[in-house]
Amino acid sequence: KLRLSNERLSLEKDLSRKESRKEALNESRGSYALRILLEGGLKGIHGYVAQLGEVEEKYRYALEIAGGNRLGQIVVDNEIIAAQAIEILKKKKAGRLTFLPINRMKKSLQNLAIARNTNNYQSGFIDKAINLVKFDSIYQDVFNYVFGETQVFSDLASAKVIKNKNRVVTLSGELLEVSGAITGGSRVNKDLAFKFGSSNEEDETNPIKQRLLVINEALVKSEYD
Repeated sequence: KLRLSNERLSLEKDLSRKESRKEALNESRGSYALRILLEGGLKGIHGYVAQLGEVEEKYRYALEIAGGNRLGQIVVDNEIIAAQAIEILKKKKAGRLTFLPINRMKKSLQNLAIARNTNNYQSGFIDKAINLVKFDSIYQDVFNYVFGETQVFSDLASAKVIKNKNRVVTLSGELLEVSGAITGGSRVNKDLAFKFGSSNEEDETNPIKQRLLVINEALVKSEYD
């Protein structure tokens, strides 16, 4: 019983730390500001870009790296909604957000596909980033803004041998910019600001909560034994 009580105390402290960190991250990522807008009853807000697309798990990390902070921008119906939202944020002193009015997004070319087996590419080329995201057609111009002509390659070695004038990202997260800059290093998926399907991500506090439930039930039972 004493062991369970000590474990419960330790888990409760750990849970408190994780929930505090989660709340701080949510505020830094704009979740608090978006919540203020939704609670205020403002219509015409579609959500974060990251919430509006679906990707296969094997492409997730590459596409999240390629999308970067743009995945956290807010899609709205039009510039009127964006202006109203900005006024609310000012009045509530709730921070800043970037809005993407659907009616003002630059129209993208309809022919976005690149054949995977084209002779212009050696092995390693997968597809254009935008082709690896599933989304409703209304968001075509939004995702074209996010990814543009970014192409996905399997690895850095394959990407480097191609004389490519387009932005490139690899499955392990290396990013080759048109400017020539190359970004890469250790994988820090948990630290990415915005993730596809983030609302469906498993909460890291869930295992702790489940264990606490088991302990509490055991302690309650022990009182009657």
